[in-house]
Amino acid sequence: MALKKLVFKPGINREVTRYTNEGGWYECDKVRFRQGYPEKIGGWERISPSTYLGTCRSLWAWTTLGSVGLVGVGTNLKFYIEQGGVYNDITPIRETTAAGDVTFSATTGDVTLTVTDTGHGARENDFVTFSGAVSLGGDITADVLNQEYQITTVIDADTYEVEAAVAANASDTGNGGVSVVGAYQIRTGEAFEVPLTGWSGGSWSSGVWGTGGVSTEGIRLWSQFNFGEDLVFGPRGGAIFYWDATSGITARAVYLSSLSGASDVPTSQNVLLV
Repeated sequence: MALKKLVFKPGINREVTRYTNEGGWYECDKVRFRQGYPEKIGGWERISPSTYLGTCRSLWAWTTLGSVGLVGVGTNLKFYIEQGGVYNDITPIRETTAAGDVTFSATTGDVTLTVTDTGHGARENDFVTFSGAVSLGGDITADVLNQEYQITTVIDADTYEVEAAVAANASDTGNGGVSVVGAYQIRTGEAFEVPLTGWSGGSWSSGVWGTGGVSTEGIRLWSQFNFGEDLVFGPRGGAIFYWDATSGITARAVYLSSLSGASDVPTSQNVLLV
């Protein structure tokens, strides 16, 4: 049998049936035509090899007055500004302690550090950055202490635990000194929706109905909009924050209410629109 060259017509023709579209393409999936020939669509590409913490629930892209492209990235744990493939942590600080309010204690052979700060107001998964600490006397040096930590366990209103990079030894008997400062970032949120508990959380007469339990927070959602080259943003049901582009890409955002001249700023919001 002689061979015959088949020449297919480019493009997808859905105006006719499969049978009448002889020598043509009737359907495809993730295919485009280039110079008359079909080829697969390249698909998604990573914007950056870098990673961020948490589950992203909000993206907002804009350009500064200097034509620099930025993307606001809101996750359940933090808030970032992406520039050139780098995620810069601008999560606002909700509270900074006075020097000496924070102390540490360690257990020999354990990486867990117990932090004491009266009325810290933090919860599990929140982030805190320590500064001004001195060595506990052994392997828990000043460099180990003076960095950002994620809280692993909240013991009570005055104490919580974090995990150090190294285990303490028998010489770690100090408390970090009298100049330790703790900078607490705004509280983290849930990555996924969680069932409500407490009054009316379950069906009548089942579960915790009428027991006076406390409902848990829903998923962390952000609302964000650029104001010129700056960014105004906030978590649903939370405060409003402001990031000034002229302060630099690594500068943290601040409470909108803290800005000079701010007046009648809402204490909470659900949606922002500039």
